[in-house]
Amino acid sequence: MERGNDRITGFDAMRLVMVLLVVMLHAAMTYMMFVPEWWYVIDDDKSFFMAMLVVFLDSFPMSALFFLAGYFAPPSLSKRGVSKFVRGKFMRIGLPWILGVTLIAPFLAYASYLKYGIGPVTAWGFITNWFFGPFYQQGHYWFLGVLFFFLLVYAIFCKNGGEGANTEKKEKFSHGILIAALWAVSAVSYYLAAYFIKPAVEWVNIGYVLYFQHARIVGYAGFFALGIYGWRSGWFREGGWTPNPALWGIAGIISSALLLRWKFFIESGLGAGANMILDAVLYNSTMIAMTFFFVGLFVKKRPPFEKAVKILSPHSYPIYWLHQIALTPFAYFLKPYGVNVILKWAACNLFTVAVCYLVSAYFLKRAPLLRRIF
Repeated sequence: MERGNDRITGFDAMRLVMVLLVVMLHAAMTYMMFVPEWWYVIDDDKSFFMAMLVVFLDSFPMSALFFLAGYFAPPSLSKRGVSKFVRGKFMRIGLPWILGVTLIAPFLAYASYLKYGIGPVTAWGFITNWFFGPFYQQGHYWFLGVLFFFLLVYAIFCKNGGEGANTEKKEKFSHGILIAALWAVSAVSYYLAAYFIKPAVEWVNIGYVLYFQHARIVGYAGFFALGIYGWRSGWFREGGWTPNPALWGIAGIISSALLLRWKFFIESGLGAGANMILDAVLYNSTMIAMTFFFVGLFVKKRPPFEKAVKILSPHSYPIYWLHQIALTPFAYFLKPYGVNVILKWAACNLFTVAVCYLVSAYFLKRAPLLRRIF
């Protein structure tokens, strides 16, 4: 793919694909074996394949989104300055986070609460008595809160956005060293978090504002910072470094296969210490390999289904924000029907994306205030 506008178009397509993969992940959780008991809708028919799909899709889409956000932060900050940059990010990220956490997340938590059979309670009674307690969560909006925090910290410490992209001078650090360092730091922090605060997927709530999985937050911060460094160093531009999708794809296939084999066929036969090490190593290997595979793929090649991508990519953010609002009730609606799990999962994906696209195209993108946000 050519550089310049085509490169930006490629990253728009990549952002859309990552959001669609998140939708697929959340749809698959309804039908997976070993589904967490807190999940919003649990179908009686469960699939081993869906469990494997969830483990795979849970490894890299969010890291890729943090990387893209970091990559495009420096030019935005340089162009706008700190004040306008922060105001703009609050309008685009902070405000949607607040709306999602206060208006939507409580009802997602209520759907989870109903499955515990604790006792009858109205939605309002749940919000006032239970939500800001053991059932607190932010749903998928946690990403927006963490991302806004990262952007705010970046704006404070790099007030002018740093140097612009520069491919003429040698990088201070080679991309290989930086990626290896990211893998090592992410894996070690993941292991330590799992060792001292079990389990690794435990969620941390800091003042009802920051909400994240403790084992993964260092990796997300590292990807965001690496995106910033990549822009400043001219990655993906003429003369700059671009990942080889073939090499990273092979690494992603190998690491993913090892992750799935360990998770579903070997884990039960190992001790706790060995499992924590393998979890940290294989999860972070897959996260890094698959992220850079997609980066290289979308920088170098035109996306498949280009017409559909062109139509949907401007709506990737609204699809992310809206998707659980459409997915959760539709998955519940499908529960009584004895249809193949794969067909139910596919129907959930198609329905969710279609509804979110229509709401975005015909409402969010047209309403005077909302179109500034989405």
